[in-house]
Amino acid sequence: MKLSRRHIDVVLSEPQKSENIGAVARAMANMGLGRLVLVRPRSIYRELMESTATSHAWKVLADMTVYEALDEALAQYGLVVGTTARTGRQRGPFYTPRQLAPSLLTGDSQGQAWPVAILFGPERMGLATSDLRRCQKVVRIPTDGQKTSSLNLAQAVLLIGYELLMAAGASPDPPSVRPAPQTELAGMYDDLADFLLRIGFLPADNHEHWLMNIKKIFNRSLLTSGECNLWRGVCRQARWALDNKVTAMNADIERPVHE
Repeated sequence: MKLSRRHIDVVLSEPQKSENIGAVARAMANMGLGRLVLVRPRSIYRELMESTATSHAWKVLADMTVYEALDEALAQYGLVVGTTARTGRQRGPFYTPRQLAPSLLTGDSQGQAWPVAILFGPERMGLATSDLRRCQKVVRIPTDGQKTSSLNLAQAVLLIGYELLMAAGASPDPPSVRPAPQTELAGMYDDLADFLLRIGFLPADNHEHWLMNIKKIFNRSLLTSGECNLWRGVCRQARWALDNKVTAMNADIERPVHE
């Protein structure tokens, strides 16, 4: 029995053409993916979308949701996977769809799958580096060469969906932990950035660029809600120590005695 892919949604950031949206809906229906989410679409013409989606994908269009802000659209997801054709040291590390697909099909200890978003950028330019910083994983579809690396939206969705379909036919991995939603991750990174700025570890100008290197470390392990709370607690305690001029040498903190 194949595993469901209904928890895996496709998020299109600023799509330009209604016919491309319809073609993506068709690819999603072909591969059994979840909901279609749009962020600031340039235009939504129902007739054009339905003509390229064909009737078997009309339900995907009927269930489609639209947001004005990318952060709002991604807030509910435990895992956000960015897509890109462009390389660059600040844009990776990169996974192929085949490498990443099995990990998108696992769930928590109760067997419940966490919501996953696969994020695509505008047709012309794709996702900016700042958009990829919102993602825990980045997928890049191999092609014959850099000059032919650009795929249209529906092609990319179909290829990723195909690898998910193939991976779903294999035996599932043992249950994993549920990642924290994006809102909790964002709060943790805000606390961490505030603390690192205060101690001078991050430069005041363009600190997001340097913080991304720290995010990559956390993204490899997919933090849980409890782990986010733990790191936020560390930041709170560190800020308290700074505000009260407490150091490890003179802190008057009662420590537990271990037998």
